[in-house]
Amino acid sequence: AIGLSALLQACSGGGDGDGSSAPPPPGTLSITITSGSPAAALAGVSVLVFDATTNAPVASGTSAVSTGIYSVSLTAGSYFVKLSKQGYTPVPASALLSPVPQTVISAATTNYPVTMTLSTLIGTGWVSGRVTSGSANVANVLVAVEAAGVAYTSISNSSGDYAIYNVPFATYTVKGYAQSYAFTSPTTTVVATTGNLNVNLTASTAVGGTVLVNLSAIAAGRATDPVNMVVSLVHPITKETIPGLSQTKTYTPPLSYSLSGVVDGSYFVRSTFANDTLVVDPDYIVKFGEPSVVVSGGMATPNPVGITITFAVPLISPSNILGSTQPVTVTSLTPTFIWSAYSSTKDYVIEVMDANSGTIVWGGITGMGTPTPVRSFLIPPSETSIIYNSATPLLVGKTYRWRIYASVDDSTTTLGWKLISMSEDQMGLFTVN
Repeated sequence: AIGLSALLQACSGGGDGDGSSAPPPPGTLSITITSGSPAAALAGVSVLVFDATTNAPVASGTSAVSTGIYSVSLTAGSYFVKLSKQGYTPVPASALLSPVPQTVISAATTNYPVTMTLSTLIGTGWVSGRVTSGSANVANVLVAVEAAGVAYTSISNSSGDYAIYNVPFATYTVKGYAQSYAFTSPTTTVVATTGNLNVNLTASTAVGGTVLVNLSAIAAGRATDPVNMVVSLVHPITKETIPGLSQTKTYTPPLSYSLSGVVDGSYFVRSTFANDTLVVDPDYIVKFGEPSVVVSGGMATPNPVGITITFAVPLISPSNILGSTQPVTVTSLTPTFIWSAYSSTKDYVIEVMDANSGTIVWGGITGMGTPTPVRSFLIPPSETSIIYNSATPLLVGKTYRWRIYASVDDSTTTLGWKLISMSEDQMGLFTVN
């Protein structure tokens, strides 16, 4: 589905003597971070762990000095991580790229090896500080340094501390985003080309406004059961979820959501699903970008915001299964991509990207959200498979994500075509071995 999401792993607990159910024991997510060739442990990496079903931050820390490992005990479920360190390309490389979720199983350890590469940016510094409200530290605040359509962000930890790395030299406004918190007048500051700039943020409780979201379905009745639909407000530049501004409901369209405590500002509205056979109607996103809302004086415009969903194009191979986000292994550098036919489509477009960097290595649609998006080479509707044939070779050890878009001719549009569906965001994951 559009955006970031994953399935919870079902686990059952044992019973105790009085017949009540004991909660299942937690699992462990162990992240081993390396860099260089040969690979060496990378210490001091900032680690943020998020619940993949809600996008809520749940843990934070740094990788160990001698091993480059960060381990955390978590309830069984699905999680994604964000890694950052001054002088290194973050993982994921872009906030616009959906991380690959990791499944944590009760009483077991999930090992997640990650390689970070040196950043190619020259003349960058970092911004760090603490978020407080009165005498209390405030955790789970999205802190952003913003300037002229660009932004760099991080989340404050349990001590209210945050750090934003690899920030190019420029003048920025430092802002905080969180449910029911307002922040003092924006701090405008210049980031030095090297070294750290300390900027503390002061928060105060605020009532905020309420954003209503209506979710409808082009078609219904084929999704797996149960299916949880998550609607979130996200940062207008980085598309990162504002902590606290998400709501989950079981799929029984039409659905209505009410997100309260939204302070004044501009936001995108994103609907995220599990791998559940459903996606947001892609035609609107291609033409206009994601739905947005502006809150001013506690009033939201538009209100409600409308989102439409439809069936996804099913991927067959190579792909993780529907109930897992674990990439499958392929041994060929020219794999054959296979998908199921999608009713009424006139063309298919394939897209293959590096799952960590977000770089498209084959196909895709350029200019998403602009007036003139362009499809790469078209695949006729009679075909449901294609062999990888790109000038950019697949690399052993890399994880990739492939996607299929389905489009039809439409003479009523200036483009002459529109998308009717696509495959899900967290399907089509594979690692070349």
